Amino acid sequence: MAQASSTTTPARKPRLMLFTDSFLAGGTERQFSSVVTQLDRKKYDLHVGCIQRRGPFLAEVEALGIPIQHYPIPSLRSPGTLCWMSRLVDYLRCERIDAVHAFDFYTGAFAVPAARWAGVPVIIVSRREVAALRPPLQRWVIRLYCQMATAIVANSRAASVSLTGFFGARSGKVTIVPNGIDLADFPPRQPDEAVRQQLELPADAPLVGILAALRPEKDHATFLRAAALVHAVLPEARFLVIGGGPERVRLESLVAELGLKDSVLFLGDRRDVADLLAALEVVVLSSLTESSPNAVLEAMAAARPVVATRVGGVPDLVEDGATGFLVPPGAPAAMSQRILDLLRSSELRHAFGTAGRARVEREFTTQQVKQRLEALYDRLLGARLALEKSLVDPARA
Repeated sequence: MAQASSTTTPARKPRLMLFTDSFLAGGTERQFSSVVTQLDRKKYDLHVGCIQRRGPFLAEVEALGIPIQHYPIPSLRSPGTLCWMSRLVDYLRCERIDAVHAFDFYTGAFAVPAARWAGVPVIIVSRREVAALRPPLQRWVIRLYCQMATAIVANSRAASVSLTGFFGARSGKVTIVPNGIDLADFPPRQPDEAVRQQLELPADAPLVGILAALRPEKDHATFLRAAALVHAVLPEARFLVIGGGPERVRLESLVAELGLKDSVLFLGDRRDVADLLAALEVVVLSSLTESSPNAVLEAMAAARPVVATRVGGVPDLVEDGATGFLVPPGAPAAMSQRILDLLRSSELRHAFGTAGRARVEREFTTQQVKQRLEALYDRLLGARLALEKSLVDPARA
């Protein structure tokens, strides 16, 4: 009787294609870039797809030498979108992609149907926000592509609850993978005097900052009204608004109305966020809705105390009375009181900052995100690759 050959076919690397809308300086784009950079390329054959091939994180991904496929659809309703979707289908089939992971709304709406059309066995979508942020038609689209997906990654318990309660996703489909921070980017350090000099701020002025895009849901108006209340008690305090967006003109008018023109600085989008955080005494988040805000994690990683609204997934990050204070949304009086509590006590600021840094080290690093995603990929792809191996190597079936 002939003996079975001892030669076996070596296992091939799973082929993963990760999709982002763009490489702009947003929270989702930052997390996408971090994941692509961190994933083990000895273990996976990585491919990247995008709709907009632009933004500050593009060079970081290009430097890895990973193939980046560009699908420049002007909108989901554009007549040319089906043509670009067909090109994606061809690519997925030609490259024999095993798994597609779409990181945001637009890539979910574009890449998930294409992956189903191409017969990709594993389809993953990420949900990084709660239902309130989307109009009805987009909510319907989300519900549809979540039904098509093999698995859904939520970055907070709030996003997970939104998926199962609002979008009808099965709880067994949902895996929570919180956002992660590269601790090397935010070393805890003493306040940065160079930033004060650059911004022409008094050396002894207490500095309070908010790091968020200037969009309605971030509710900067509450932060500015809280700043006015703090200013009435500590007129030497200064307030930094870090981030750009469509609300800037309206917010600048509010600053003038509140009599804060000499106390509030709008800094726009910045790449030196770590330096700015190092100069601040207190970091504030005034959002009306959030899932897992990077700004809070960055502040905690930089060992800065946080005053944040108790919304969405924020309580998963900020431990009230230990790493910061939680206040109701839209409540400038409560917010201002907690800011003053921190400005009046360097000991409290130090204790909260130290505890916040320790919590990020324990639970919210990019390495932990990598491990959680790789565990998910391996679980979903394991059965697929085992079946494929049994077909090419029957002796081991």
